[in-house]
Amino acid sequence: MELRQLGAFVTVARRASFTRAAEELHLTQPAVTRQIAALESELGVLLFDRLGKSIQLTGAGETLLGYAEHIQRLTDEAHEALSELAAGRAGRIAIGAASTLATYVLPPLLTRFRQAYPGIELSLRTGLSARVRELVLSGVVDIGLVTSEGEPTRTDGALLSESLGVYETVLAVPPGHTLAGRTRVTVDELAGESLLAMTEGTNLRTYAEHVLADAGVVVSVTMELDSVEAIKRMVEAGLGVSLLPRVAVATEVDAGRLVALTLTGVPLPERHIVVLRRGDKHQSGPLTAFFTLLHQ
Repeated sequence: MELRQLGAFVTVARRASFTRAAEELHLTQPAVTRQIAALESELGVLLFDRLGKSIQLTGAGETLLGYAEHIQRLTDEAHEALSELAAGRAGRIAIGAASTLATYVLPPLLTRFRQAYPGIELSLRTGLSARVRELVLSGVVDIGLVTSEGEPTRTDGALLSESLGVYETVLAVPPGHTLAGRTRVTVDELAGESLLAMTEGTNLRTYAEHVLADAGVVVSVTMELDSVEAIKRMVEAGLGVSLLPRVAVATEVDAGRLVALTLTGVPLPERHIVVLRRGDKHQSGPLTAFFTLLHQ
C-alpha cells in the first residue's frame, strides 16, 4: 500500500469521479484507475461500485477512507515537522475561531504575530463555537478559539482546552436610553426591555437566555439577527437593547454611539475565551509561538 495510491483513493472518493480526480491530481484517468486497481488487488476488496458513469464507495471503501485520511494528515504533519528543521520559521497555521472572536479579538493578535513571523502562512476558518470544535477534532485546523460558560476542563476527550481569560458580556444601550447615565445595571432591571438578540444556537444567544432565565426575568426578544454588527446598528437606532461582548462594542462606546453597562447579579459563571487543540497533534514551532502570543 503506497501513499500515492491512498492519495488517489481519497481524491476519487472525495470527487466521486475518476475523471475529476485525475484532473485534480494532474494525472491521466487510466493512471488513476490503475492505482485504484492495484490497491484493490493488494487489499483483496472492491473499494468502489462502478454504476454506469457514476461510482460510489463500497463498505470496504468507507472503512478505508477514514484510515486513509488519517494517514494523509499524519503524513502532512511529518512533512511539516521536517520542513521546519530545514526552513526555520517557515510553515502554516490553520486557525478556527468563533465569528465574534475572529472579528473583535483576533485582528490585533494576528497583526502582532505577522510582524514577528512574516514567513508563516495563516489560514482562518470561522463559524459557531460548536463548528470550530468539530474542525479541531477532525484535524482541519490546528487550533480553535471559542467561547464557553465557566472555565473549561483541561482535558475533554481528544481535546485539550484552556481559558485565555474572561469574555465579559455587557448591556449595550443607545445614549438616549433611560439607563445610559449609569455604569452598572442588575439583571432584574432588564424586565420589560425590548431585547435584540443573536439567532438561536449561537453561544451569545444561549448565554443571554440562561442569564435571564436563571434570574427569573422575562424579556421580550423583539428582533433576532445573525450579526453582532447589525445588532449594534439597531441599538444605535434606538430599536432596543442587547447583551453583547464588551470588546465588540468598544469602538462605539469610545465614539459615544453606544453605552456599555456592567451586568450585576448574574447567577451564572462568566463567559471565557477558550483555546482548543488536539492532545495528539504535533505542535509545530509556529504553533508554539502562536500559543505564546495568546497567553501574553
